[in-house]
Amino acid sequence: MKNTYLIILSSVFILLTQNNYCQLDNFTINKISYFSSILNKENANNLINAESFFDKSMKTTLDGQNTTNCLYLTPTSEEYKLTDYPTVPESLFIYGNQPRYTMTGNLPYLNSHAKPVNIAIVGGIYAAIFYAQHSVQQSDVWKETGPFHFYEDIQYALWVDKFGHFYGGYSTSYVFTEGLITSGLSWEMSNIIGSVLGLGYMSYIEVLDGYSKGFGFSPSDFYADVLGSGFFLAQYYFPVLQNFNPKFMYVNPEWVDEKHRVPHESFIDDYSTQTFWMTINIQNLFGGVVKEYVPDWLELAIGYTAYSLCDPYNPECDPNISQKVSDAAWGNRKIIISIDYNIVKLLPDGHPFWNWFKQNFKLFKLPSPAIEIGINGRPKYYLVYPFKL
Repeated sequence: MKNTYLIILSSVFILLTQNNYCQLDNFTINKISYFSSILNKENANNLINAESFFDKSMKTTLDGQNTTNCLYLTPTSEEYKLTDYPTVPESLFIYGNQPRYTMTGNLPYLNSHAKPVNIAIVGGIYAAIFYAQHSVQQSDVWKETGPFHFYEDIQYALWVDKFGHFYGGYSTSYVFTEGLITSGLSWEMSNIIGSVLGLGYMSYIEVLDGYSKGFGFSPSDFYADVLGSGFFLAQYYFPVLQNFNPKFMYVNPEWVDEKHRVPHESFIDDYSTQTFWMTINIQNLFGGVVKEYVPDWLELAIGYTAYSLCDPYNPECDPNISQKVSDAAWGNRKIIISIDYNIVKLLPDGHPFWNWFKQNFKLFKLPSPAIEIGINGRPKYYLVYPFKL
């Protein structure tokens, strides 16, 4: 308890100082971010042991610079070695209550240190993915172009597309951040720039939609992009948000006696195949009895989809299959409550790349027991959603 009070008092003191950074022999740490993350951890004995983890001292000068009111945090733990390129402590490089991994297995830097070879490799991979995705959309969604225009399509897919854009902003921000960490940027800067690039990529798609005759720049789509990328970045600064994880599931409507969206150009705009989820780490969020009795790999997920979407003005839109919702779209809206699996905890650790690979499953929802609640319909129970067994 004494150490906890010490950390809290130190945090207040640091917040009152003019300089948020202290430097000592090439070692720089954002103290505000550090303390805010430390105080969100439950295992105070391991992570908030100020006397053994840090040697604290007040200094007034360093290399001739005025550093009055600067609290130096000098690492004394083996975990936190002072090097030319210090890294984030392994105990702090976590997501919720689980380990966080990188492509190479190396911990991210506290300060950016570019790795040219990694930058070239990661940049080449991302460029290839970008080109492939652009080519696919250029051949269908963007094949007919015209003057740039706005088109508000908030009812066009009964909100499934808005959840899709939120997920798109989040997932692309994650992908860019992983590449930036591997390229040598600091953990914090990777999250910031990764979120900006994720939003930039989604904005690029939206702008090209603005030149498409069949679509248009949708303000509500863009707002959802901003929220998705913003939520990803907020998870870095507010760790409690790491207990909420957006996920995606592909469900072929024919597997569940439904129809593909009418009309659609490709998988990208066939929203009848897409279900979006928010998975909740209930064990870490609630603690107490939940943490004691619920397995750490078991989580709760809430999803939304709309099967058999169709344009009511299209002759293939069948009112016997799709519920009449609005003049813009018909469809069968579903809310799903399901259990979910934390793959990072469920699968064993191994090679660093394997650990990072399984971490990426955080973006995808796997089949599991669920209750499907249809809007204007009766609940359905699934042993392995979405399959009817």
